[in-house]
Amino acid sequence: MKKIKLLGFGALALTGALSLVACNSNGDEAKTTTTQTPSTATSTTTSTATTTSSSSDKKLVFWHAAGDKNQKIIETAISNFKEKYGWDVVQSSQGGYDGLYNAIITGLQANDVPDLAMCYSDHIATYLSSEKVADLAPYINSTDTIATLSGGSETIGYSATELADFVESFYEEGKATTYGEYQSYGYNENSMLTMPLSKSTEIVYYNNDVLQELNIAVPETWDDIWAACAIIKTKYPKSFPLCYDSEANWFITMCEQNGWGYTSANGDNHYLFNTTNHQNWLKELNGYYEKGYVATQTTYGAYTSGLFTKGAEGCTFCIGSSGGASYQDPKGEFNWGVCQVPASVVNGEKVYKSISQGPSIFAFNNGDERVKMTWLFMKELLDPTFQAKYSIESGYNPVRKSTYEIEDFKDFLSDEEDIKAAVVKVGQTLMANNSFYVSPAFPGSATARVNVGSALVYALTGQKTPAKALKDAIDAIV
Repeated sequence: MKKIKLLGFGALALTGALSLVACNSNGDEAKTTTTQTPSTATSTTTSTATTTSSSSDKKLVFWHAAGDKNQKIIETAISNFKEKYGWDVVQSSQGGYDGLYNAIITGLQANDVPDLAMCYSDHIATYLSSEKVADLAPYINSTDTIATLSGGSETIGYSATELADFVESFYEEGKATTYGEYQSYGYNENSMLTMPLSKSTEIVYYNNDVLQELNIAVPETWDDIWAACAIIKTKYPKSFPLCYDSEANWFITMCEQNGWGYTSANGDNHYLFNTTNHQNWLKELNGYYEKGYVATQTTYGAYTSGLFTKGAEGCTFCIGSSGGASYQDPKGEFNWGVCQVPASVVNGEKVYKSISQGPSIFAFNNGDERVKMTWLFMKELLDPTFQAKYSIESGYNPVRKSTYEIEDFKDFLSDEEDIKAAVVKVGQTLMANNSFYVSPAFPGSATARVNVGSALVYALTGQKTPAKALKDAIDAIV
């Protein structure tokens, strides 16, 4: 039986290639690497879905990056929506967030876009200049009702109680005030541009058998991690004790934990990530790389879950998406544990910060009636019962607090042998401790993510000095 350690990394334990964040075969997020804008982009990605320019009067189009299993769950929301209102929804996966972003850019150029789509805030920052992103606030706050086919009615908006049921930090991400130039595109401080669909974070998956064998406590800080790596490398010299899938996330998380600065919404000084602190940390990483302590997705050439599931000769600590938990499952080959990303020690205090990932959803302004019906379909996706089904299938955290009170969901979380349940519980505790962070979104923020990931790899492997890697990263943007 798998054993899940119950304390570690402080009081919290339940035992991406260079990326922005993509539904992929190994988790969720590897954001788009494109830097296109609506006026200049070209794309090789085409959609097989019907778009609004040719859709029937009562058929919405939903573009996303969901895999086959999650699409089946989405079909349940579509069925409920159709039964209530007589409108259908055509869903089309664009194969990942790169493809989704490119398809939308192409659609904006052709004035032929879906009714709703999954997104990340970096994407919305680019789409805003099209002035096609619908403001959801009038629908969220509406007290009007709409008739259902059963003869009843539904309130279009949410009550104050229902709004309070959303995890606050997830909900806040969708506000127009998240974007520095929102007023220039016709939005105001009360505008709402996106709604959270599901959320994930980064998790440390660890081989508890190795820790027990070598008498290593579950590390709480990065210093503890490196000390453990030295012991593990001595015992298992062919292994990489620590693996980290997303170089970009690693860089940004260290900036957040240590207060070094990463980016700012201030247009006069967006890019803050080339200081002595950043350079010294990258130099330190190169030293650990030279000792054989660490591998990343780029240096390994694949998702590092493949190393983790190999056991002691692969890696002991693997940091990857909670949305990819099923790919980290060793299927009984060894006992595993999960916990949050370790802390940096700042002025004697442990600082835990973990990235908030996972898609939101938004609507394009394809006419008032279509936006209203799109909003009502969004409500089906945000229903706590749907959220429970989606979380159980995917390992993403629900965005509604009441989901955790649903009996089926409680049963899911109580399964100590289910690695997806374990990571959802870690995410739940991170929410309670307000440990999540999000980075500012602005045109260029997507490129910044890609470039800092590249800089980390260059410095980690010694191909460039830290100063040169970071300078090149900024020069490639501005």
